[in-house]
Amino acid sequence: MVIPVLNPSNDPPYNLALEEYVLRRLDPRQDYLILWQNRPAVIVGRFQNTAEEVNQPYVDGHGVSVVRRLSGGGAVYHDLGNLNFTFIVQREPGGFNDFHRFTLPVLETLKSFGVPAERSSRNDLTIEGQKFSGNAQYVSGGRLLHHGTILFDSDLDAVASVLRVQPDKIESHGIKSVRSRVTNVRPYLPAAIGLEEFIARLTAEVGQQGGGLGPTYRLGEEDELGVEGLRRERYARWQWNYGDSPAFALKARRRFAQGSVEMRLDVHEGVIRDCRIYGDFLGSRDIGELEAALRGQRFALQGLRATLAEQSVEEFLGGIGREDLLDLLFGVDEAGGTDAR
Repeated sequence: MVIPVLNPSNDPPYNLALEEYVLRRLDPRQDYLILWQNRPAVIVGRFQNTAEEVNQPYVDGHGVSVVRRLSGGGAVYHDLGNLNFTFIVQREPGGFNDFHRFTLPVLETLKSFGVPAERSSRNDLTIEGQKFSGNAQYVSGGRLLHHGTILFDSDLDAVASVLRVQPDKIESHGIKSVRSRVTNVRPYLPAAIGLEEFIARLTAEVGQQGGGLGPTYRLGEEDELGVEGLRRERYARWQWNYGDSPAFALKARRRFAQGSVEMRLDVHEGVIRDCRIYGDFLGSRDIGELEAALRGQRFALQGLRATLAEQSVEEFLGGIGREDLLDLLFGVDEAGGTDAR
């Protein structure tokens, strides 16, 4: 029997905290299903370098949240056109990386609507060769958490923009996302089928395959306090979402009208440990002062913007300004875009 957990929240840090709460705190003898949606967000894999995966200027400019999850795998984009499903079950011997069990209800639901969906790899679901669902798992003690995405009617332009980075700019040991062409499910469904009907059909399919559906679990006051605590202490913290990235080295070079600038940064736990600036610019001040100002700062767009606002960047770089420098560090080559995730 599978127990649905009611979750009307669209808050990304809360929703990931809820997954962990159900995994660690609810009755371990029961199996649970959570169907949920996020407002626009990038959800980064546990072992990824956030700076390497996220187009930070786009994220900041469009109010997109960035949250790290417990499971491995690649970064994915969520919005209200994306449906997420989470199973939390007792772990069976050899059950880790058994994606078939948890993706089968999705495939069968789409099959019932006449959609030719299939599993194309260990953890991806596709329609006509284009990905609409990515999946990942996490194990804690005797419990297994499986979660996946369903691109139902997402903004595919945003999927491309938010995950668009310059791969040759950063060197790290983070697990890099594999980009694939993506599609929404909605165009393949009968016109009358909206998300509500799809959710109802998927829930029924889960119950059919899981030995029936139990009564819906509604979080009580104690539950809410527990979820909020996890949200606050982990998923809403910069240290978890950015600082826990693997150490990386960044090398960025660009020619401006006033001369060329090359920046080399070593970043550990999200903090700039070393900074060197080279180029043929004609600055009037010792560049070592600017390098020193950047050391010890978080590698974060808004934080560095505030730090550089306190420096006479144009004097150091011969007329090259603060926003030029930030664009060099965080900007994305428009020609390097992709329609994948």
